[in-house]
Amino acid sequence: MNNRDLQQIEQLLEYEFNETMILQQAFIRRSYSQEKGGENNEVLEFIGDKALDFIVIKKLAEYYGNFKKDGEFSSKYKEGKLTEIKKKLVNSSMLAHRINILGLNKYLIMGNSDIKKNVQDEEHVKEDLFEAIVGAVAIDSSWDIDEIQDVVEKMLDIEYYLENGFNDDENYVDLIQQWSQKQYGELPLYNVYLEDENAEEYTCELTLPDIDGYFEGEGYSKSQARMDAAAKAYEYLDKNNMLLTMEDEVGKPDESRAINQLQELAQKGYINMPEYIFEEYHDDDGNPVWHCECHVDGQEFYYSYDLPVKKEAKRKAAYSMLRQVLGYSDD
Repeated sequence: MNNRDLQQIEQLLEYEFNETMILQQAFIRRSYSQEKGGENNEVLEFIGDKALDFIVIKKLAEYYGNFKKDGEFSSKYKEGKLTEIKKKLVNSSMLAHRINILGLNKYLIMGNSDIKKNVQDEEHVKEDLFEAIVGAVAIDSSWDIDEIQDVVEKMLDIEYYLENGFNDDENYVDLIQQWSQKQYGELPLYNVYLEDENAEEYTCELTLPDIDGYFEGEGYSKSQARMDAAAKAYEYLDKNNMLLTMEDEVGKPDESRAINQLQELAQKGYINMPEYIFEEYHDDDGNPVWHCECHVDGQEFYYSYDLPVKKEAKRKAAYSMLRQVLGYSDD
């Protein structure tokens, strides 16, 4: 990990580390430290897990709670509902999904054993990385709650999910970030501030690579101001036919890569994760045959193939589904 990598991560987190080595440590897997020596991210992960829980609970209390006239604290939701929301925000799938959106797993520092297994794509590894980064911020900031909360809200985008439910279809901050990284390999720049100490709303200036000027958004929180600016930027890109398509992301349908292409689209939030259903039977001559079905929630059709080789049946079913997802005809 070089200085440019560290600077890009700091820019993404909107937090400047006092000790950049602890930021790098958050990305070091045990497999690497076992081979090369030094510290890894496991203790930071433990710390980050607890800090993340605290910040999410604090945010839920701020978002849903209020003091009544008699001074008692009241919440819109009871304990059970709050627990359900918290679990959705911090479960493995969510944290891994957010790491995918942020593109941070590409910076992981791994030993040979992890590299051979491609563990950077595993859900629990991404979850560990998310928590380790939060732990690094907690330690580096000397447990400054405001700093930790700012980073967690930036990484997790809590307000978006509280306001819109657990669906990323119109999370413009994420969409703009993915566009900028894909097109230019750079992050969008957000400058969020209060005009003066009496201002009621935050102002956000969003700058995108190779586009003159900036997009201005406003909101009663930093998150809302970012989202407003990002929505305006997205509208501009859409109007000028500059948005990425699914085919831009994965290329034309390629039967040899169809399984991976479908998975990549799912990881980037374009479709639900494909599900493969297998059944083995024998033909009239007693030869084994594999029946494979490929299903994607939200798609009109599913596809199935019956072939002697299990992997071949899966590949064919994935290819047909990929063509449907990308809008190709069956001709």
